[in-house]
Amino acid sequence: FRPGRSCHDALRVLGRTIERQGTQYVVEADIKAFFDNVDQNQLMAFLAHRVADKRVLRYIRRFLKAGIQEDGVYRASDRGPPQGGVISPLLANLYLHYTLDLWFQRRFQPGCTGSARLIRYADDYVACFKREADAKRFRIEMEKRLGLFGLEIAPEKTRILAFGPMAQQWAKEQGRRKAETFDFLGFTHYCTTSRNGKWFRVGRKTISRRLSAKLKVFKEWLRANRTLPT
Repeated sequence: FRPGRSCHDALRVLGRTIERQGTQYVVEADIKAFFDNVDQNQLMAFLAHRVADKRVLRYIRRFLKAGIQEDGVYRASDRGPPQGGVISPLLANLYLHYTLDLWFQRRFQPGCTGSARLIRYADDYVACFKREADAKRFRIEMEKRLGLFGLEIAPEKTRILAFGPMAQQWAKEQGRRKAETFDFLGFTHYCTTSRNGKWFRVGRKTISRRLSAKLKVFKEWLRANRTLPT
């Protein structure tokens, strides 16, 4: 949701980080109902750090308090930016910039014993680490940090996995055929090698359940429209 910051850019940076910066562990995380749990007062406090014009702040407050109308029924909004609102992606980025990005860059990363990087696109993010201890510490401290700002992670979608040049070898030593995979921005990421088999590579494929759902919709469309003239 910013110029020069697309999903493709995030995927490119993630692949480069894992392949070239010694990543061996990935923390896959998911914030539970992010847009429904953003604290509006805290968000306005973040905005006030950079925006001095009270009129701009007043307009943004009106956006937040405008409410939602669904099927003719009005509902007031006292938490989070309005989903579907034109300003919501920008406000979501601002909120996570202060709650997550700056904290990782200034507080957490300097204490890591190996390389560490956070890759985020809107409210989807993964963190890459060289040391398992750093990954485990991030999993614990991230949950505490988000909790300070009214956010909560989804435990069933948050995990630490070995993912990097050594992951496949470790998986075989543990009796598993393949290393674990993780999902990010619509793709399942898996460990693979270059065509000549000499170099580690990050492979990507569309998340299977999304592909199946889309194929099902397309199949139904074909069934309903196959009598149309070419």
